[in-house]
Amino acid sequence: MRRKVFSIVCGISLFFASAAMANTKSLVRVSNLKPSQISQLAAEGYDIPSVGRGYAEMVLEGPQISAFVKKGHTVKVLVRDLDEYVKNVKKTQTKNNAYYTYDTMVKRLNEWKEKFAGICRLESIGKSHEGRDIWALKISDNPEINEPEPAALLMGAHHAREWPSVEVPMATARQLLEEYEGNEEIKRLVDNREIWIVPMVNPDGVTYSMEKSRMWRKNRRNNGNGTYGVDLNRNYGYQWGNVGASNSGSSDTYHGTGPFSEPESSTMRDFCIREKFQASISFHTYSELILYPFGYGYNIPNPDSKIFVKMASEMAKFNGYDPKNSAELYPAMGDSDDYFYGELKMLSFTFELCTTFIPNASQIATFNGLNVPACLYLIDKAGTYGLVNPDGREEIVNALDLPGSLRAIADIVNLFGNENNIGMRNEALKQLEKVSQRAASLVVEDMKNGNSAALEAVKNVPQASLAMSFARNRVLFEDAHRSGSIRPELVQMLKK
Repeated sequence: MRRKVFSIVCGISLFFASAAMANTKSLVRVSNLKPSQISQLAAEGYDIPSVGRGYAEMVLEGPQISAFVKKGHTVKVLVRDLDEYVKNVKKTQTKNNAYYTYDTMVKRLNEWKEKFAGICRLESIGKSHEGRDIWALKISDNPEINEPEPAALLMGAHHAREWPSVEVPMATARQLLEEYEGNEEIKRLVDNREIWIVPMVNPDGVTYSMEKSRMWRKNRRNNGNGTYGVDLNRNYGYQWGNVGASNSGSSDTYHGTGPFSEPESSTMRDFCIREKFQASISFHTYSELILYPFGYGYNIPNPDSKIFVKMASEMAKFNGYDPKNSAELYPAMGDSDDYFYGELKMLSFTFELCTTFIPNASQIATFNGLNVPACLYLIDKAGTYGLVNPDGREEIVNALDLPGSLRAIADIVNLFGNENNIGMRNEALKQLEKVSQRAASLVVEDMKNGNSAALEAVKNVPQASLAMSFARNRVLFEDAHRSGSIRPELVQMLKK
């Protein structure tokens, strides 16, 4: 057995030490690693797309592989030449089954803008390093107006080589637009949410990866020292630093010269500040995971952890992915989720799609089918759980309709009804009171118009006892001080 292992190790060392393979990037599984060693490798800037019990899957060049072998680690080559792998994936595409390029994405977005003008609009929110527009599609019933509605964001392609990350946001947009007229649930979401889709955050990198058939990760900045590119998902400004990121421009996890040094990440920052989103998903590949903050270090307190755990576990029911805190994969500083939640109080998630960077094109429909329902879930819950976080936006609560109010009340009570954390419970109770007051005002307004439908709707929601109490007090006040403003028989309904 020892002789066999020795010969495999020597074969790998000799193979990757050759001049021809020295700069070839390979996907390998390095085993016999402790969790602390995996964290250290991430801290040293290694490109680690996936980890498991005792191993890390890493993108390495020949000399790096040889170094791990010499240290006694078992190394299994999963993909010998990643650039060749990209070429082979491209060959699986057909006319009707292909990954979006930048140009085909822009063409499709413009087609949607024209065909569904009543419920969407297209906007360039900034420029990439090479001058390409970063496009954002807004889907809502009044797309030209900034309404006080819960807002959700779907993003793809922070990393160039992760082509599926463009597909899921585009597939979600397509379903929202094409099913608006005939699907009651889709219509409810579009009418009551501000939905933004940014399918390609890193258009330069994606274009380079596709046109040059390269396993490229970063954007295309010329770093001025013979290296190119900054890892956009290490360039955000909340806890930007060296953990899980590199100071070297040659590294795939190079974090740039400083926070938001890149036009792509600063564009997303400014856009999110402008729109004040309640929730977001950033799509990546691979590992089939749903990740949530904080990821910059182990055991970082997250005051909204209960909401994150609940939403991640619910979304995992659609796609079968594994929900976990980002740092459980490995700590990394400067990623988008930490900034969006830590600074802007968005309920921000990352989906690591698929079991490889770029599956064959025949798999596009499969991974879209698994993940679009999870996107619709997040869009919905931006208006329930999204109202509980510290930036819940009071103007949104005050604009809720009755069904939206009751959905929010039910979710808040179900999640926080038995909460032991005093701070978390108090925050939830504050929002519950606001939403219940809104529901009560809608009940009173309906009763003043001679109707009881709103009252019956509140009665049918067991969690809405606080809203019912507020409504009763308001109706009795109206009856006592403005006699006749509400029909007597309706008042009697509340006195029972």
